Parts: sequence; structure tokens; C-alpha cells
Amino acid sequence: MPIQYPNGWLEAMNRSGKLYSPADAYRLVPMLYRAVNLRADALSSVPFQLTRNDQQVEWPWQMNVPQLIKDTERSLLVFGAAYWLRVVKGRTLTGFICLNPANTTWFFDQGKADIYDPYRGMIWSQTLNGRLYGPWTIDDIVYFREPSFVEDVGPGLAPAAVALQHAQLSHYLTAFATAFFQGGAQPVTVMNLPEYTDTAEVERFSADINAKAGGGIMNAFKYLFLRSPDLKVTQITPNIDTMQMPELSERTITAMAATLGVPRTMLEASAANYATADSDRQSFWRETITPRLNMYESVINSQLLNPLKYQFRFDPETMDVFQTDEAARASSFLQYVQGGIPARSAAQLLGIDNLDEYWPADTAPTPVVTDTVTETVNPAPVSAPLPVETEIVALPADAEAKNAEWALLSKKIERRIKTGRDPKTSFDSALIPIDRIDAVMERCYKGMTVADVHEIIHAIKAPVDDMTPDELRIYNRIIKEMRAKGQQWARDIAKDKTPETSLREIIKPVLDAELNTTMGKRIDRLGTQFSIPMDTGDQSRYIQDWLSDYTPKTTDKIDQTTADRIKPIIEMYRTTPGMTIQDLENAVLPLSDPMRAKMIAITETTRAASQATTSYKDYLAQRGIQMTRVWNTDADELVCAICTGQVYGVKLNGATEDQWPAELSEGPPAHVNCRCDTSLRLVK
Repeated sequence: MPIQYPNGWLEAMNRSGKLYSPADAYRLVPMLYRAVNLRADALSSVPFQLTRNDQQVEWPWQMNVPQLIKDTERSLLVFGAAYWLRVVKGRTLTGFICLNPANTTWFFDQGKADIYDPYRGMIWSQTLNGRLYGPWTIDDIVYFREPSFVEDVGPGLAPAAVALQHAQLSHYLTAFATAFFQGGAQPVTVMNLPEYTDTAEVERFSADINAKAGGGIMNAFKYLFLRSPDLKVTQITPNIDTMQMPELSERTITAMAATLGVPRTMLEASAANYATADSDRQSFWRETITPRLNMYESVINSQLLNPLKYQFRFDPETMDVFQTDEAARASSFLQYVQGGIPARSAAQLLGIDNLDEYWPADTAPTPVVTDTVTETVNPAPVSAPLPVETEIVALPADAEAKNAEWALLSKKIERRIKTGRDPKTSFDSALIPIDRIDAVMERCYKGMTVADVHEIIHAIKAPVDDMTPDELRIYNRIIKEMRAKGQQWARDIAKDKTPETSLREIIKPVLDAELNTTMGKRIDRLGTQFSIPMDTGDQSRYIQDWLSDYTPKTTDKIDQTTADRIKPIIEMYRTTPGMTIQDLENAVLPLSDPMRAKMIAITETTRAASQATTSYKDYLAQRGIQMTRVWNTDADELVCAICTGQVYGVKLNGATEDQWPAELSEGPPAHVNCRCDTSLRLVK
């Protein structure tokens, strides 16, 4: 039976403080504290631009932006939400106060909420030094929050909350070691005394032993005394070197670093070499900080600035960390290519995205050649269908180098889009003709997406000068009127008139007539090939049924694209002094130039031929003859990553329709300017 309890280092550890919340973790765990502040400091250092009517202006309110961003990021990382209180004098907005989320509470009024604007039901208040401030609504608060699957309107899931368990472990490991050494680095020991020893003798013996063990309060009570039949000494605390404390500490640091998106080389003064540290730093900026900027821009613009006619955006590409990286990547790319490494591989090594848009994979699985087919050793990715056969298409060196230039051009535009800058930029190339680069830039516009970049570059780089007679008929019938339309749009805008942007009256009659002819010729040729001609009445019905459904859809899409693209041109003219009619004609040129006419002619001719094959297949099916469509890429460019199977993981040439990717289930065209074709094969 015990007669005395230890109150040395074990109790000291217990008194060291519990860690219950992310705020406790931020206050008590050094690595979490540093990770949060690294994130906040990095975000607050990113340059920004404030514009009004496309003119750059100074930040007009009190409280500087870097401090606001720093306080906001800390609040989001630790509490999952941040609040800017608008400071208003009279009807004038004079500045903002970033509220402390630790003493800011919220209430949700269901009656005021709206499914399209749920924040309308939020009500906030703050208790400061015992005084209650508020309540405030979304009209008073600029509300930032982390996403959450649990809470739809309140504070979201804070990264510090995700890392809380590891922060607790880190804290308790430190507390354990601290208390252990404060207690003289002595383990707890149990001494069993004879059962007949009275209480006074036990106390005297305990005091004497502990005094001789070192004395003083720091070493007091390292021994427990129990009565038992035998006199023996037992150590009940394991030695500290057997408790895997370094391994546990490593695990906690790694987990917190991963959760906060901060490399360990930035959290601690490790012995990582310069190359590793620099790579980690680049990764931190590109994968953690830059994507975060979009959230801030969205909240600040949508909740605060758009109604005031202001536009806020960050400008990270002007920072040294990005400028240095771009120069190094360009130099490395040149050295790799000059050293004999294929351009695609060099781009892959340097982290250029969307490689399959521009190169067939020179890093494809090693082919095994048999007598009849070429198979791959490695399976296709899990997400892609397994190829029946795979061919490795070898490109000439000049074609590969040119594709490298196209990829770099695309990458440059994409980076400007992701950072909120004007996608139009300069680009020097010895391989891409200047008129092609100008054609790309003319089609770039504010608000475009990365997907738009891919479509534009694919359209411009595709060879379209060798149009077929069917394509030329469409092109020749629409180009003159489209050019005249573009000139009329420019004149209307110059007169402050809203231009009539529809091209339907130009394109629809041409498509109805020419696609009818194209489909009719294809159906006749198939009828001759299989010796089963389609009746004239049936042919007309099949063609008209399809055209009546398809042509309105495609002309609607063309008109919508035109309307969306011309709006910023109108706004630019109204807000930019000194623009001339020639400037306007240049701005609207991509909407009515020969390149767009060629794209329409080639793409729609391909679609009509493909649909004719489908219609003839359906006609035969009604007569009990089952056919399957076969994809043919012979008429398309050999370097097209989609048609050669690089994008979808299945070789299209020779593939039957049951093997086509779901995205291409209707058949060609697979992309703008696609010239693929389909044929029919009897189902056995």
C-alpha cells in the first residue's frame, strides 16, 4: 500500500499546460508558430495593383494592405476565418480593422439568409475588454473563410486545426523532456520496505534517501516507498533514450510542415544543400503562396471593390523569386536542348505543363517490336483506357524544337492568366513566324482561361493552308462578309453604338448548304462502296434532321463567343483615351479574320463528313446490317497529340467506336481544325 506520491518531474510535466485548441498550438508550439508566420509574411510581401477603369491608382484607405493580408492569413490558418470591419464616417469608407477572431463571435439568422447569398444571414459581434461591439452584418464585414465540408457559413477548417494532434504531440514531448531534466534527469523508483515498518520510519527513511540522492527541491521525491514482504528497488519510468522521442519529433515536424505547405528546409536550419533549399523555396512560392492569392483576390474584389469600380490583383511575377526562376529555366532549357536532350524531355525536367499538347512523348514506355504489332511494356495510366496498339511517332528535330517554342509561349501566357495579368505579352522566337505569334496575341483577352490558351494555340499552329475544295467553298463564302462585319463593329463602337455581333445570318445559310453537299457526297460514296445506295428521300431526311438540330447550336455558340469577346473591347474603348478606328479594327480582328473563317470551314467540314458516316451506319442498321465506325487519322497532322492518342491514352487511328474515349464518342472532329475521318467496318 503506497504511503507517499511523487510530485517531482511527472507533476511538473502535468502542470506545464494543456494544449486544447489551434490557438494554444500557435502560442506554444514553435514549428507551428513559425510555419504560420512564414505563410503570413510571404503573402504580405507580394506586390499588388489596384485599378479603377483600367487605370492604376493608389490604395485610398487607411491600414496598409500588407498588414491586412498578414493579419488575415494568420487568422485563417489558426481560426479558419478572418474579418475586416469597414470603418465608415458618414457615408465614406475610410479604412478597415482586421478583427481578432479569438474574441469575435458569430450567429446565423436563417430568416435573413438566401440560398444564393448565405452570408446575408451572418451576424458578428466582438467582446473587447468586457465590452460588446456590434452586431455587424455582411454589409459591415469583409468575410474570409477556409473551406469546410462541415460548416457552410461559419469559420472553415483551419490548417492549424488539421495539424493540432501533431502539435499536441510536439508540445507534450517537449514538456516531458523539460520536466524530466528539471527533475534532475532522474527516473521514478519504487522501494519496497518490510511490511512491519511504521509510518514514521518510512517518512524518515524517504527523506534521508532523497537528500542523499542530490537534495533540493529539484531532486525531491524521486522515490516511492511501499510496504511489502521483500526489500527491493524497482525503476518504473523507462529511460528517456528508449522512448523514440527523436523519431516522434521528426514525425510531428514533417506533418505540420506538410499541412501548412511549408518545406522543412524553411522551418529549421537544416543541413540541406543550396540546391535543395532553393528548390523547396520555389515550390513554396509556386504551390502554396501563388494559388492562395486567387482566394484573396476573389474575396476582396467580390465583397468589397467591384461595387466601388475598383479591381485588386496581386503581381507575383515581378518578384525576384519568380524572375530568377524564369531566367534559370530558360537558360537550362537551352543547355538541355543544345546538349542533345529532346525538347520535350527538357521541358518535362523544367516543369513545363501540358506537354502532351505539344510533343509526342519521347519518354513513352519502351516498345517491344513483334512481327505484326508494336506493344508497350508498361501499362497505360490507371485513368486512361489501355491501348490496343501503340506507335511511337518520331518527329524531325526542327518540328520538335518548334513544338518546344509553342509550349514556352503557352506557358508564358498561362502564367500571366494565373496571376491576374493581361495575357497579351511579347514573345521572341526564331522558329515561330511573327504573324503566328501576333495571331495568338490578338486572340488573347482579359478574363480568358488556361483552356482558352490551349484552344487558341492549337488553332493557330495547325497547318490550315492546304484546304480541301469542300473547306474552301465555306471559307470563300464567309470570309468577305465576316471581314466586313468586323469593320462595322469597329465603326459602331467608335460611334458609341452597341454593335450587332451575330454572325448567324452569314454562317448559317452557308453551313446549311455546304454541309448538306458534303454529307450527300459522303453518303453517295459509302453507298457505292457497300453497293447499298441510300434512297434520295431517306438521304434528304437524315441530312435535314441533323442540320436542323446542329446548325442552330453551332451558330449560337459562335455568336455567344463573339459577344463575350467584344464586351471588353467596348469597355476598353470607352475607358482608354486616344483609341482610333484602326485600333478598334485591330482589336476585333480575331473575331472576323481569315484564321477564324478557316477554323470554321475545316472543323465543320470534318464534322459533316463524320456525321454522314454515322447516318449511313444507322440507315444500314435499319436494314439489319450492323456496322461499326473506325477512326482514321490519315488526313490529320501527325504531330497532333489528341489524334495520335497521347492525350487520352488510346491510339485513335484504326480504333473502332467502342474503343473511343467518352469525350469523343460522337467521332471527329476531336479538336479545332481536326481533319480526322471515319469509315465503316462490318460487325462479325
